[in-house]
Amino acid sequence: MPHDHTPQVIPGSSWNSGRRWQRKATRIGLLSCLAGALAACDAALDRSLVTRSDSAGIPIITAQAPVWGPGEGWQVSEEPLVRIGAVEGPREQLLDGVVGAVRLSNRDIVLGERTTGELRRYDPEGTLVWRAAGQGEGPGEHRVLMFVGLIPGDTVVTWDVRLNRVQLFDPEGAPVRAFRVAAPWSGAPPTGVIGVSGRRPVLTFNAGGGEPEDGIVRWPTVRIATLSLEDGSVRVVMDVPGPEVRASVDGAMAQVMEYPFGKGPRYSVAAGRLAVVDTERFDVRSVSLDDGAVTAILRRDEPVREVAEEDVDAYVEWMTDVSAGAGLHVPPGLAEQPMASTLPALKSIHLDAGGNLWVEPHSRHGSGTGPFQVYTPGGEWLGTVAVPSGLQQENVGLPVSFEIGDDYILGVWRDEIGVEYVRMYRLMK
Repeated sequence: MPHDHTPQVIPGSSWNSGRRWQRKATRIGLLSCLAGALAACDAALDRSLVTRSDSAGIPIITAQAPVWGPGEGWQVSEEPLVRIGAVEGPREQLLDGVVGAVRLSNRDIVLGERTTGELRRYDPEGTLVWRAAGQGEGPGEHRVLMFVGLIPGDTVVTWDVRLNRVQLFDPEGAPVRAFRVAAPWSGAPPTGVIGVSGRRPVLTFNAGGGEPEDGIVRWPTVRIATLSLEDGSVRVVMDVPGPEVRASVDGAMAQVMEYPFGKGPRYSVAAGRLAVVDTERFDVRSVSLDDGAVTAILRRDEPVREVAEEDVDAYVEWMTDVSAGAGLHVPPGLAEQPMASTLPALKSIHLDAGGNLWVEPHSRHGSGTGPFQVYTPGGEWLGTVAVPSGLQQENVGLPVSFEIGDDYILGVWRDEIGVEYVRMYRLMK
């Protein structure tokens, strides 16, 4: 599910889970104290330490230390439960440009492929069940498939960025319904789909605001909205500042360029909730999709890190590789272009099926996906979970989404020679 896109934080879900973690840690601490191990007492209590406050009725949780100790916590299996893809073989096992995958209620997997516009369903053994859709503009076809999601009843939702079209497919791959989407406030098309909440796809739009000013600016403003699958209506949830970009304005002409290490918004939708963060700081908001109200905020107080020479070198190498892989011209003087002086506070956020927030810390370009920090719906920082190397969250700059269930992780991986696979791993808690 590209793709990409709270507080932990998250609306109303169980603050009680936080109290359970606190009680557990407190019991451990008291036992240690009774045994006379005062140092162990302090350490046990600190392990689940959070600070709780309130601002205008909004709970604010500041996580300060993880609950899990050495050897504790969740793990991801070393070997996948399901593996789809191959270096060579029948066409249905060769993957190219997968934008995401979803798991049906019977554990079958449906994936979407951008290069062919196809949907493919596989059984739990990785055997093809059906192929549907394809390239085109007719019913059930895609010009540029960019998102695959799931709504109740095992109905598959897709997003075509070229046709500005959301389509629904039944579990057998037959097209059911289609909506062309336009913003009622400006007629502007959506810029992406970041997830599905219940029966509501959640989309991003360019909120307008005119041309950018000259210099380093946050542009354009991003508008998050939901789409009704009943009548195709669009409902605004909230606006957030757009990414940092470098704008060059000359009269009526404006050129917008990348600003390396610039800050910007990140989102995730799952378990009926929206999480939003700006990478300028670790400040994740849990937002109601009904009215856009912020229901909780999760924070981490972390020092700002300066961009180092090694960060720039890694960026240049990564950009060169990406450009070459896409057959694009490598821009000259990459290392000399204007760049932000500080690193983003984090790289990405993801909500799992239970409402836990998985935060990917910032890492150098090309270094792969590092361990995720996991936070409960109540804001407690549990600890870190490592995933098998090769997990893809983007492909040639385009988002690739992945799904975290109660007991599995499903996504797109690449091996050391660049071959794509859809894999599902067991998540052991």
